[in-house]
Amino acid sequence: MLINKRRMQLTHLERIHAIKWLANYKSLASMLIIFVIASMTSHYFFTWENMVNIVRQASMIGIIALGVHFVVLLGMFDLSVGSVLVISGTVIMASQNVFGTDIFLSMILGVVTGCIVGFLNGFIIAYGRVPSFITTIAAMFIFRSLALWYGSGGALNGNYIRYTELGHGSTWGIPNLVFPLIVVAVSAHIILTKTLLGRYIYALGQNPMAASLSGAPTRWIVITAFAISGTAAGMGAVFETSRLNSISTSTSGIFYELDVMSAIVIGGSNLKGGKGSILGTVCGVLMLTMISNYMNLQNVSPYLQGILKGILVLVILYRKSRKG
Repeated sequence: MLINKRRMQLTHLERIHAIKWLANYKSLASMLIIFVIASMTSHYFFTWENMVNIVRQASMIGIIALGVHFVVLLGMFDLSVGSVLVISGTVIMASQNVFGTDIFLSMILGVVTGCIVGFLNGFIIAYGRVPSFITTIAAMFIFRSLALWYGSGGALNGNYIRYTELGHGSTWGIPNLVFPLIVVAVSAHIILTKTLLGRYIYALGQNPMAASLSGAPTRWIVITAFAISGTAAGMGAVFETSRLNSISTSTSGIFYELDVMSAIVIGGSNLKGGKGSILGTVCGVLMLTMISNYMNLQNVSPYLQGILKGILVLVILYRKSRKG
């Protein structure tokens, strides 16, 4: 009897721990629920080919979202990442076509371009005291226009067929794009949870005045966060150009800002700053990707898919506002 009673007590405790765990990781639980529902209602959803397709689609937005996550933790916005991706992709393709640089060097140039643009955004925000919303919208117009001017509004194609191995190739059956995403996610998690920079970012997002009075280099924290966001967009440009072996100066990166912000919000981050996790953002990206994939499998018009995403974001923000 005593043994059975102890087993029942252990089972009850395990349930309590499971409930607490799910409460702490709502985004992960939500992602798993969506995965189960989609798998049960679509014969093709839970197949290896479709899983590979979902992961490949999520990788590029995921990389960018992980960079923007640093900015959102400060209670700021980066609405320029789509245009940063385009200008970085333009540099990659132009360096290959015009200057004949090799694949690796062109990729580095693209990432560095994104980092420089992010640095400039952060510098203007930190030292010019221009709101991040205004600064990054201005950058969105400026760098998209530069790419359009250089490409005459068309696409820039690459010269190296081997370049597409990153975007379309696989290793051990896993898309190559997944490995950089994992490395960036782990690195971002370590930076935010184990380093002084991460503690400063959370502190600045929670209480800017207190962080400033404590001696935190607030301006350089802002600049660093936006430089990270720009670097992530530059990496997204590498993924985009390697997948297509081209960059469209008119259509590439369109609405990426909204997809990224939606994923971060769905992942549980607070737009006022100071709250959010890398795991949540990754789960948010996967949720949006799975929802889009599922709607495609169900032959839902792509023109209507944004409605569900918009409603989802509104519901989440409404619930957060109700909680105070």
